Amino acid sequence: MTFPAKYILLAVVVVALSSCGDGMDKGRISTDLINISATANSSDISTNESGPILQMDNITFNFGTIAAGKRVNHLFKFVNSGDSPLLLANVHATCGCTVAKSWPKDPIMPGQGGEIVVEFDSSNRTGHQNKSIHIVSNSRPASLVLKLTGDVIGPDFELSDITTK
Repeated sequence: MTFPAKYILLAVVVVALSSCGDGMDKGRISTDLINISATANSSDISTNESGPILQMDNITFNFGTIAAGKRVNHLFKFVNSGDSPLLLANVHATCGCTVAKSWPKDPIMPGQGGEIVVEFDSSNRTGHQNKSIHIVSNSRPASLVLKLTGDVIGPDFELSDITTK
């Protein structure tokens, strides 16, 4: 390598390394918002409980009796009744017939709310259904389970297949 080529290469490396970090954190959520007591240092735990609180309007939805093949959509509404931003890290169902279609990805400020849209597909399913949707967040407790329940009847059902509750 010639003498000027070494300096040009050195200048390119210096510029490349010095540009790292500028704007790299745009769009990312600070980990300062995450406060999970189970992993916290015992000296950091205060006796005054504070932080985000995920307060659901309802944790169970009974869709009643439907015909097999029908899709049921439901909105689970919630409010952050705590004193710091709430983050929903993950919302997922335990089987492929139930899907959490949307939920807020941005922090929910204290006093604000949001919705979790869930869809149940009753194709190839009959009988009583109990479906779970798991929410992982930075609230206490860190996990919460929503429930969808109901009955799915097929084309060959009889009146005795539908039970009144």
